[in-house]
Amino acid sequence: MKKSILFLVFFVPFFTFSQVSESFSDGNFTENPLWNGIIDNFIVNSSFQLQSKAASASKSYLTTPSEAFENASWETWIKITYNPSSSNYVSVYIISDRADISTECFGYYVQIGNTNDEVSLYLQEGTKKTKIIDGRDKILDSNPAEVKIKVTRDKDGNFNLYSKLPSENDYVLEGTVNDKTILGSKYFGLFYSNTSTTGNDYFFDDISVSGDKFIDIIPPVWTNLETVGTNQLKLTFSETMDFSNALFTVDNEFGNPSNKQISTDGTSILLTFGQDFEKGKIYTLTVESATDLSGNPLENTQKQIAIIENPEIGDVVINEICFEAAENSEEYFEVYNNSDKVIDLSKLIFTTRKTDGNLNTGYAFSKIKMFAPKEYFAFSPNADSIKNVYTPPTGANIFTSSKWYSLNNSNGNLIVTNTAKDTIYDEIKYDVKWHHPLIKSTKGVSLEKINPTLSGTDKNSWHSASSEVHYGTPGYKNSQYREMDTENSEEKWIWAEPESFSPDNDGINDVCFFRYKTDENGFVANAVIFNAVGVKMKQLAQNQLLSSEGFLMWDGTNDKGKIVNPSVYVLYIEIINSEKGIKKSKKLPVVVSIR
Repeated sequence: MKKSILFLVFFVPFFTFSQVSESFSDGNFTENPLWNGIIDNFIVNSSFQLQSKAASASKSYLTTPSEAFENASWETWIKITYNPSSSNYVSVYIISDRADISTECFGYYVQIGNTNDEVSLYLQEGTKKTKIIDGRDKILDSNPAEVKIKVTRDKDGNFNLYSKLPSENDYVLEGTVNDKTILGSKYFGLFYSNTSTTGNDYFFDDISVSGDKFIDIIPPVWTNLETVGTNQLKLTFSETMDFSNALFTVDNEFGNPSNKQISTDGTSILLTFGQDFEKGKIYTLTVESATDLSGNPLENTQKQIAIIENPEIGDVVINEICFEAAENSEEYFEVYNNSDKVIDLSKLIFTTRKTDGNLNTGYAFSKIKMFAPKEYFAFSPNADSIKNVYTPPTGANIFTSSKWYSLNNSNGNLIVTNTAKDTIYDEIKYDVKWHHPLIKSTKGVSLEKINPTLSGTDKNSWHSASSEVHYGTPGYKNSQYREMDTENSEEKWIWAEPESFSPDNDGINDVCFFRYKTDENGFVANAVIFNAVGVKMKQLAQNQLLSSEGFLMWDGTNDKGKIVNPSVYVLYIEIINSEKGIKKSKKLPVVVSIR
């Protein structure tokens, strides 16, 4: 029965395990230096060589501490009394981050044999193995196969791989490579793979390792944070960590973990909390006093986490669009999270319709995992140019999109959908004619939704952005935003908000909303604006089917699209429910003023 034994390591301050010299002349491999691994599959034979002793097919190894890394040299002699193959070969691990090299590690090894009967250098990252120096084929196509190998590495990461056959007088260079994927070493190791008939056919001797220890000044990287269940967080790091003095705190009055569980290799930790994470909230986890084993602290000590929910139609809406870019700037559009969910926006795309109505391929949003409830995100081919033109406030969310559809300056469409394009969350069909009549040049002027809940295809849902905000509010609340709540006006069925407005597009009371509430479904409205002497100025509605509640909007223009003169005007509205035989009418004064 095989067994693994881990021997105590004697610490030598001067060499710090940077040097290994082993000829097995003491008749054992359990001291000076100390080895650990599958010891039952190794012996020291009468010739004072380390020899395999596997009773069945196996993958067996021994490792010893070694920190040789810079200006380093590794040498050893190997003999296989069998023609090497894909099942019979030797790997010499010159650099490894862990003692157990049988399954996965991070390091470099020389493979002797295998299918091409060669001596080659490999980079290993976990279980991924990549050949980085391809040695000469068939040099070990013999029985027995015997070779001495040598590897050198300078402080700049330049590896040289050499081999020396019994027939050769000196080492032969197999190849060179510069590789800095792995930084630092903890172990040197020997590994062999045998079949059921070759368990005694591997020999090792004359091992020599020297070099300087890697001085680790590189901070660890916090690579991942994920929720586990409803009350646990798993943190993953780029290397083995020291959590002995670490503190973990979650905001939103969530507090500290009640339990911590560190992984065997020290690269991750599982935090358990005394309460569940809530939907619709984004939490920030702060880590303090966590370091790697060299004492290097984390540089990024905060990450956000949330319970991600799937969006429904209307949850992510297009809230603003600038389809004609300003000078020295770019187009942009803005999306709004019109839900109480945290949504993974990276799983959605934006696209347009072809002339036949089908959707174009679509482009992914930036890699934004967490789109918070009631949050605004703006996207452009160049976020910096948008910031320079519109000078948004600190905290405005504006992102650069690496791929972009050029938006038509006259009219067009834009769609938010999923990657399968079988669910459209929002769609707009814009027209340059929707801009305010005072806008002489629409270049750089965005159209803003008056309220995110309104339809994107209805021109009455949109208004030109205010001049006070440089005609755009990318990444934050719209200048023309209006509340749609009518709960405080239950006794009225029609009223004006505001009763006085100034249609000058300065962002302050630019339009008048005639809000209505009906107590029956099926009402049809006719609404006209008259001036003070009874001349018709604007037809707001003609046989328009009303909702249970909503609004009619007047932007201060007449039927010819011109702004009316400052004065007092009157809305005359009548609503008719022919099925119920109900008719109501009302006259409302409204003032058009100049600020």
